[in-house]
Parts: sequence; structure tokens; C-alpha cells
Amino acid sequence: MKLLNIAVATGAALACSMAYAAKVTELTPEQVDAFLSRPGYVVVQLTSPDRRCKYCIGADKTFDQAAAESTAPDTVFARVQWPVWYKAPKLGTRLDGGGVPVQIVFKDGKEQRRAGGRPESASALLANIDKIRQLPPAPGKDVTQDSGPEQPAPAPHTPLTAAQQDVLRLYTRKDLLKELVAACAKLAPPQAPAYERALQTWTVAHAAALNEAAMLKLSRSSREDASEETALTQREMRDVEAWMAKDLDITRSKGPGADSCRALSAYLEAGKR
Repeated sequence: MKLLNIAVATGAALACSMAYAAKVTELTPEQVDAFLSRPGYVVVQLTSPDRRCKYCIGADKTFDQAAAESTAPDTVFARVQWPVWYKAPKLGTRLDGGGVPVQIVFKDGKEQRRAGGRPESASALLANIDKIRQLPPAPGKDVTQDSGPEQPAPAPHTPLTAAQQDVLRLYTRKDLLKELVAACAKLAPPQAPAYERALQTWTVAHAAALNEAAMLKLSRSSREDASEETALTQREMRDVEAWMAKDLDITRSKGPGADSCRALSAYLEAGKR
């Protein structure tokens, strides 16, 4: 009986795992157009398993979790990925590669908005998707299913202001700091709560700017917007890596040590940018 119970439990766990995986449909580039033509909402993730794409790492798991937690009956989740992150394939007429990872919301085959880059968490991604569902159609997006009059062209691309660049770069820095805190917590588990509190202190200190960046990301959906944000993100990553090497003695080939983690914690607790 004990063996039978174990087998039943194992089977149930496997079934749950299979159901979880089935929440996201993996698409080839050739399948994209047909899949996005379906009625209702489709949230598609563009990403890559390439480990050189730092922001791609873990994005697929968070997306899977969001799909599993979604309760919207008219929303399906799909993913397109390719092996070399900066060599995006042709993705049909409805998608362009831009920066990865990215999540894009479609309604009745028409793009609505982009729901951000690397998801901070499943709940944050679902909140972004819910906000998009409540927004009016993006400028220039024809969301009708019939062949009505042609909609006006999208508004011209507006370059980011210096202030907007600052908040978006801060948003990128937040993700990198979160990774550093996780690495320090792994290095010294007893200190993990202190590191998390320090990160929370930094996040609260910059909450207004981070919220502004999140809303800005929702409002920018063109190909030019994506390219500009990708370049900005890459620039900030280089700057943060230079700061890490200089002030924290952390490089790509050298993880954090005890002294590095203490310096990081002091930086976070001071609420510096």
C-alpha cells in the first residue's frame, strides 16, 4: 500500500508538472503569424536560452509561472526563442525581434502593448498584462476584426529625454543589484535576511523613479522604442559592471566575496543611485 501511495503521489506530481509546462505554447518562427491570429488575448515572450544574454536567464521560468497563475479565461501564453540571442530570426509579419527578453500582448491578432523586458516576478508580469488590458489601443494599432477604414499611422518615435533615460537605467540597475544580493545570500546564508533588507531599503528609496520607469516601459511599444531601450540597457550594464569591478572587486570571472558583499550592503543601505 505504501508503494502504491508513493506511485500515486509521484504520478500526481508528474501530472502537475506536465500541466504547468502545457500553459506556455512553444512556437517556431514559422508558426507565429497563425498563432497570433486567434481571437482573444495572446501574450508572447521572445527570449533565448543563450547564457550570454544575462537578462534572458530565468525569464522563461518566470513567464511559465505567470502563465500557470493566470486566471484570465481569454488569455493564452506562447514563447518564441532562438539559440544566439542577438541573431533574431524572421518572426513573420506581426513581430520584430528588438531586445530580448520581451513580452508582447496581442488582442484579436493585433499588438496592444509590450509588457516589459525581463519579468521581475510572475505577479509583476501579470499586473503589467492586466494594466495593458485596461488601456485604450496603442496609437496606430487597428484592433478591429473587420476590414474597416485604415487607421492613422503610428505617432512618430520620440527619443527618450535625459530624465527618462535616468529612470530606465535605474530600473536596469535594480535588476543587477537583485542578482548581486542573491549571489551574496548564497555565499553567506545567515546574512541573507540582512542583504534582502538592504535591497528593500534601496528599492523604497527609489520607488517613485522605479514606478515611473515601469509605466514608461508600458507606454513605449514601437520598434524604435525597443531598440533605444536595448541600447540604454546595454550601456547601463557596462557601467554597472565597471562600478562592480572598481568598488566591489567583482568581475565576470570573479564572484562576490565577503568584503564585496559588505560593501554592497553598505551601498544599498545608503540608498545611493
